Amino acid sequence: MDEHKVIKIGTIITKIFLIWLLIQFLVQTFVTYRLHLSGGLWSVVWLWKEIILLVIAWFLAFFLRRRKIREARWTTLPIKKFVMGFVITIAVSFIVSLFINQSGLSMYFISIRYSMTGFFTFIVFFVLAYMFFGTREMNLTKRYAKVMKTLLVCSLARRGIIWLMPNLLSHVGYNQYNYEWTVGIAPPAAYYTQYDSGYVRNQFLFERPISRGFFLIAFWPLFFIVCIKKKPRSEKAVWGGLYGLAILSTFSRAARIAWAIQIVLLVLMQMNRKSRRIAIYTLIPVFLLFAGVTFVGRDQIITREFSNTGHFRLVIEALKKVADRPIWWQWAGFAWPASVYLWPGRTYNPENQYLQIWLEYGILGFAWRMYLYIYLHIIWYKAYKMEKEEKNKIVKKTKQYGIVIFAFSLGLFGLSIEWFVLHSFVDRMIVYPFMALFGIAYALYLKSLHKANLENKKWWDFA
Repeated sequence: MDEHKVIKIGTIITKIFLIWLLIQFLVQTFVTYRLHLSGGLWSVVWLWKEIILLVIAWFLAFFLRRRKIREARWTTLPIKKFVMGFVITIAVSFIVSLFINQSGLSMYFISIRYSMTGFFTFIVFFVLAYMFFGTREMNLTKRYAKVMKTLLVCSLARRGIIWLMPNLLSHVGYNQYNYEWTVGIAPPAAYYTQYDSGYVRNQFLFERPISRGFFLIAFWPLFFIVCIKKKPRSEKAVWGGLYGLAILSTFSRAARIAWAIQIVLLVLMQMNRKSRRIAIYTLIPVFLLFAGVTFVGRDQIITREFSNTGHFRLVIEALKKVADRPIWWQWAGFAWPASVYLWPGRTYNPENQYLQIWLEYGILGFAWRMYLYIYLHIIWYKAYKMEKEEKNKIVKKTKQYGIVIFAFSLGLFGLSIEWFVLHSFVDRMIVYPFMALFGIAYALYLKSLHKANLENKKWWDFA
């Protein structure tokens, strides 16, 4: 196939992958609970995301095989260590799950789908972008950040609908009399701070308010760099305010804490001394306002007994289970979210993603998965260090790509803060588009970095 056609088709598929993931839950809710279509073929239809990933992976392998560059593609692949880490993590977790903890094969694959597909998405889209995409396709990342402007406005509209006509959402499959969503029932039209009373929480198109919080935290650094930084003061105030309002209205304490930490790091890492001082003076009243709102609404925001008791109890329970088997722990599919589908009525949620991974795969599986996580932070640090050491040799576009890499790493760091009390790296509506764009951005950063020395040759030409 001609490379120009591959680029065109690859770009279209990437756009479909990114946009449809935004409306996945809404569409699935409508089809399942309004049209009453489920099971059979529809079970396959809702796997469209994973099918696209496998098709792209198969095409890339087929393309390289046809060109007889199998050895070159591996010896010079820029993320070879990451791929090796991914394969070892899969292998170790497979051995521990099936041969030590003796869980079933189907249980293992369902568990891995939630725990590892995000990293696989990064690999697939990195290779696709490194082989075929160019400067023009980097705009996918910037466009996605700008799409979020529309999402922010639409989330306000949805809150208006819930406030004025909550029964309107029943026409697309939601139920205003359900207060917590589980598999097999229509999702709530609205979540509340005190389970069935209090303030309405912002969930927008996502499963839950915390899922909306995950999305906002993952993409906040990118949104800041593309839509706020170096913009007129009025634009900064409008879009920064709307984004902050979206995070605050989820009433997710984990999201608020992660957001505050991200803002501090953005100030420290992205601005010169003068701008940093101005930003700090600007942020002080914002944080004071935030603290004031939190204090006034503390009964709904902080003292939420239903949530607090549940989090604490489940984490303690998980630690006890760890103590029972400190090396191998339980088995793949034992804990949330795989247990939701494997053990209806007996779901186990440790309310901590670090504990969830360790409970399922043991200390070795946990360690290798953390290697993948740390790798994705090392790459932005290398980009930052290179920019500081060789600032005169690196072209402006490469610096811009490096800043985007930093944004994705900081988004991932924000999600990892939430891992302590939630499972922020299993929600496919957040993880898949985030990791796809991360892979694309890193690939184009490396291509831009190597462009001058490699004269636009493909990586396999240098094996």
